[in-house]
Amino acid sequence: MLPSTITWIMTAASVARVMAFNPRQLSPAATTTGGTATPTLQNGSTVSKNFEPLNNDTSSYYLGYREEDFAQPYAKYWNPVVAPLTEELISGLTSSPMAEALAFSAHQASDYLTRPGYLSLENGFTIDKNGTVMIAALSEVPEVTGDAYDWWFGWHSVQTARYKLWNPVAHQYSYRVPVTEDWANATLKERYIGMTSFVDEYVGNDAAQLSVQFLKPESLGFNVTAWPSQGIETIVAGRVKIGGFTTTDFDNVSYLMHQVRRRPDGKRELRSRFWIAKENHGTQQLGHDLAVHCQIEMTRKLPNIDYSY
Repeated sequence: MLPSTITWIMTAASVARVMAFNPRQLSPAATTTGGTATPTLQNGSTVSKNFEPLNNDTSSYYLGYREEDFAQPYAKYWNPVVAPLTEELISGLTSSPMAEALAFSAHQASDYLTRPGYLSLENGFTIDKNGTVMIAALSEVPEVTGDAYDWWFGWHSVQTARYKLWNPVAHQYSYRVPVTEDWANATLKERYIGMTSFVDEYVGNDAAQLSVQFLKPESLGFNVTAWPSQGIETIVAGRVKIGGFTTTDFDNVSYLMHQVRRRPDGKRELRSRFWIAKENHGTQQLGHDLAVHCQIEMTRKLPNIDYSY
């Protein structure tokens, strides 16, 4: 555990960022609805399924959009140009790896990520005594609600062309298990919790197959009923396996979490965390590369996409 005297501080840079942020035309965020809306898919069906069979041939994966991708109705959102990294992330990575004492486990996150203010480590990474890399990235997502993020994690996984919208310079492949899901009466969270996402993507210079199995935040100790008072609109949580597709071969160390939280000005921010065990390819290089990868994609969540797709 971190000493309370250094753990929960709002740095001068964080204060300046919050106070100087240029407000847009957005009213203060209301309490999230918990994603109870259950619109049908664009074809009028409530059944969600993969567009293609599982493809394990990595030589067939590719970056970017091709003719068949541009034929999709949401191809209008394709934009291969990515925004620059924030100064805070660049500074954090320059100082990383940071002190081992700043690390905590995914099983402690329900305490750390629900306290007010900011952690000493919000951008960058550290490596704990067991060799686990803990990665942090803080992104501004002022107009993107928790419900929108929950919708996105249910929607994008069944088709590679959708997944590529998220990180056009890194994402190559996406597939979901189970193959078919009936979303009738399912909340936005229930559309992805319990599923496993098979993806192939570049993290830095190297591409790899990854498996992410999405979990109820409660299974990691979060008290969801307290979120409205804490300004939390959602937390997306999952187990992570690097190298191959699996629905069972996960350790009890490697996880991801993405928290949408309202700031004092009513806008939103995304606090991302990854824990990657040493035995799961956790290295100092991965710490750097995954932090960069995370901020590129998390700031690209499309606030104007048509959620009826």
